[in-house]
Amino acid sequence: MLDFIILDDAEDDLLNAYNWCQAKEHGLGDRSLSSVQDGLALIRQHPEIFPMSIFECRRALISKFPFEIIYEKKENRIVVYSVFNCSLNPQRWKSRLSGQQNE
Repeated sequence: MLDFIILDDAEDDLLNAYNWCQAKEHGLGDRSLSSVQDGLALIRQHPEIFPMSIFECRRALISKFPFEIIYEKKENRIVVYSVFNCSLNPQRWKSRLSGQQNE
């Protein structure tokens, strides 16, 4: 099994996404969190299932919510860079990835 790493920034994104949904409607945060967890489980089981995006990363869109998971399969691990809220600045996650490519 591949190592599955969720970077701290991606965990912060997830908390922000939860809070964003919860502020819109009580209980919506829990439903969004469940959908993101389903997406993460699918990525873990089938990392190549989602299309390539930029910087050799893949994008997993979350159904029913404006979120996408940005991740990369590197050798024996999967790295989740962002749980991006598509309702916010669409360029923000790209700057995070460009910094990771130099490592």
